[in-house]
Amino acid sequence: MHQPNKKITLLAAAVTATFGITSVHAAGFRLPEVSVLGVGTSNALVANTDELGALPYNPANMAFHDKNGLVAGVTYIGYDLKVDTSVQPGGGSFDSTGDDTFWVPNLYVMAPGYGKVSFGLGINSPFGLETGWAAGTFPNFGAGPLQGFAPATSRIEMLNINPNIAYKLNDSTSFAIGIDIYQLRDLMFNTQGAKIEGTGQDFGWNIGFTKKLGSLNLGLSYRSSVKVDVNGVLNDTVPATSSVEFPDMLQFGAYYQAADKWGIELDIEGTGWSTFDKLVISSPAAGLTINSTNNWDDTWAMRLGAIYAINPKTNLLLGYSFDETGQPDQYFSARVPDAERQLFSIGMTHDYGAWTLEASYMYVMLDDRTVNQPAGSYAVPGQDPNGTDAYNGTYESSVNLLSVGLSTKF
Repeated sequence: MHQPNKKITLLAAAVTATFGITSVHAAGFRLPEVSVLGVGTSNALVANTDELGALPYNPANMAFHDKNGLVAGVTYIGYDLKVDTSVQPGGGSFDSTGDDTFWVPNLYVMAPGYGKVSFGLGINSPFGLETGWAAGTFPNFGAGPLQGFAPATSRIEMLNINPNIAYKLNDSTSFAIGIDIYQLRDLMFNTQGAKIEGTGQDFGWNIGFTKKLGSLNLGLSYRSSVKVDVNGVLNDTVPATSSVEFPDMLQFGAYYQAADKWGIELDIEGTGWSTFDKLVISSPAAGLTINSTNNWDDTWAMRLGAIYAINPKTNLLLGYSFDETGQPDQYFSARVPDAERQLFSIGMTHDYGAWTLEASYMYVMLDDRTVNQPAGSYAVPGQDPNGTDAYNGTYESSVNLLSVGLSTKF
């Protein structure tokens, strides 16, 4: 039995340290784009046993690679979010004041072990959020009991370190298991009257399965939900606690080698957003408890991707995806103004010999979301007014992603 290549171990340690000092922000709560190849194919890679960029989506695919591998990249995210609250007396059109440009790195390294065993390590940021609203954006918060709940900056900044082991059951079947180490580096839930911020860490698990049937591959990947306890401070001094439960994710994929130059994949993904039901922030020292009820629904996404070999060294990537929203109108919040979306992507890879250069672009088109809830009594002490007329208005957003990276086998 031989140990994973020392170059891979050292590189993984170096990249882990880089993540430790890099601000990993993201717009939106779920970030499925965990490789450059994933951006170019709209994340339809669960059953792809050829490309290194597919390994973060299903580590069981490691079993069909016979060399050490490394794939690393960075994704630029440009996020445009605005709201028109003219339906509220004194409202108007406002842009989000949160950061609207982000750099999200990703890495996966793998090495064959002894016999049928392979080892892998992934580092990425599968979830993230940042929104911000200036004072006066939502006039219905008024000057009464709700005034202190008017949203300011909301942020979820996290990192997943994911070691995996894959076992090749036979020439056509593989299985993988791994650990997800979720590091919640920054949870921010600011209002116009208070600053609330904290950090935390917890563990989950993942499994993968791949079956090759001639020119057809079938893949399955599952990641458990992870509940992270958060320790933080209120207004920089007073202790506060909370918890965030990240949803589980189930992916099915079918990859078909349609011709010598064409490979097409269809994936179906389910996300257990029903775990995102309530966020409770407690600060006994300040006599403060905030309840934010979300009650999201589980969702499904359909992803279609294709890889076309232009020549022996150059591949064209194409993709389309449709994602449901889990956020119901009756619990809508401007902190996470979600909507149904369509993803359109294109990319290219070119083999230069020792390294392959990868580049991809994705446009995310979100539906406009209009909230028009009737006026009513919602000033419940300690209750965030999700789903009430406090958030009435029309929300518009779009996202541009540009991803570049390198991959190599050795």
